Amino acid sequence: MKTLTFLFLILLSLFQTSFGWSQRIQWDGGVEALGIVSSEGNTPYWFSTNSETTLGNFSNASFLGEVGASYALSENASINGRLSFFYRDDVANEFQRKESYLRFTNTWLKASAGAFSTIDPSETLSVSNKNFLFSGNARPMPGVLLEANNPLKISNTFALDWGIGHYFMNDENRFVSDVWVHYKRLAVLVQLSNNHRLKAQLQHYAQWGGTSPVYGNLNDDFTAFIDVFTAREASEINVEGEITNAVGNHLGSYLVDYYWTASFGTLNIYHEHPFEDGSGTRLANFPDGIWGVGFEPESTNIFSKILYEFIDTSDQSGNTSGAGFDGYFGNNIYRTGWTYEGNVIGFPLMVTNPNLIVTDINSPIIGNRVQAHHFGVEGTVKKWQWQVKSTYTKNLGTYRNPFPTPLKAWYNYLTIVYPTQNFGSFRFLGGLDINNLSKDVFGLGLGYHYSF
Repeated sequence: MKTLTFLFLILLSLFQTSFGWSQRIQWDGGVEALGIVSSEGNTPYWFSTNSETTLGNFSNASFLGEVGASYALSENASINGRLSFFYRDDVANEFQRKESYLRFTNTWLKASAGAFSTIDPSETLSVSNKNFLFSGNARPMPGVLLEANNPLKISNTFALDWGIGHYFMNDENRFVSDVWVHYKRLAVLVQLSNNHRLKAQLQHYAQWGGTSPVYGNLNDDFTAFIDVFTAREASEINVEGEITNAVGNHLGSYLVDYYWTASFGTLNIYHEHPFEDGSGTRLANFPDGIWGVGFEPESTNIFSKILYEFIDTSDQSGNTSGAGFDGYFGNNIYRTGWTYEGNVIGFPLMVTNPNLIVTDINSPIIGNRVQAHHFGVEGTVKKWQWQVKSTYTKNLGTYRNPFPTPLKAWYNYLTIVYPTQNFGSFRFLGGLDINNLSKDVFGLGLGYHYSF
């Protein structure tokens, strides 16, 4: 990652000093500061969740600086890059890189190399940013991603969206170190009529390779990659329990996403279904996943979007041996699980133990059987942009280690942004968390952002 950052700076320097190119480079940047006060040592849940660790769970201050550049190669192709760093107090590494990437785009391809955000800004009301496996709850991992810049049109009715990527888990203190992450997605987009459209998507991640303190070097050659790509059963290292499934730690999701556009607005109904093995792919863990409905009115006098989601991850194909015990985000070999720098990468209501010393008999994922209701609404009143989130969650622990008393919590969040024409934007945050096993948490925050 340090090499990529250095290369990024060299390229920016070359662009700046190159006479012909400098006239065609578009620059942008920004600075941001945020201060928090809280009634307890930790801050309200939604202050830091899905923020790509811009703020830590116990942070009282955050500062971010970023710069980006874009160079037009032609009318339809460009190269752009971004470099950003942030400081947050009371986290393991207070000063870190956030994003550092180079990207090529044309009419059909977007190719990114480095560490880059995956958050869809249009889906921030969702409990998972409408991505169960990669919600933006962890800092961006370094990697390479090739994906469709625009859906590939097959006919007036059908189009395809696709993506394939390769990431590297370079965080410290992983039980299995130097882990690769394979990623791919394929979606079919169906324009049913002028007012109705449907998206059906398959998404797949797999942790593979690396060095285990128990089993040594795990297979990471091309043959192993093919096995990972196809999720094929293979004799990885003769680890009992892994042969039954597939090489690596596999995570996937099905997304069915329907939109109906009428004269009064757009209705959105969707379901994202997670799976981690063959039982999940054949829906043995149904009805697990996120069930959501959203509405965007045509007239946006008060609110521009409202959303409700019901989430259930408690089935997990049952608690019997064999096909059951899906154990979302955990794994018998990759014991650190689907986390990066101690933060869950996907659906954030999973509970982890950040202080646990991971061994070959435990896991930091201590609560993955969740039932939750999530509500979100946002809008604009004059120039004031506001957003409200409210989440009620009950966490049962895991099948193997259920909580003696379910963890129940109600997370409430309000943010208001006031943009000015010349002096940046000002932000207010308010949050209240009510818990049955710990003290309630109340917090306030003030932030400032300036773009140039």
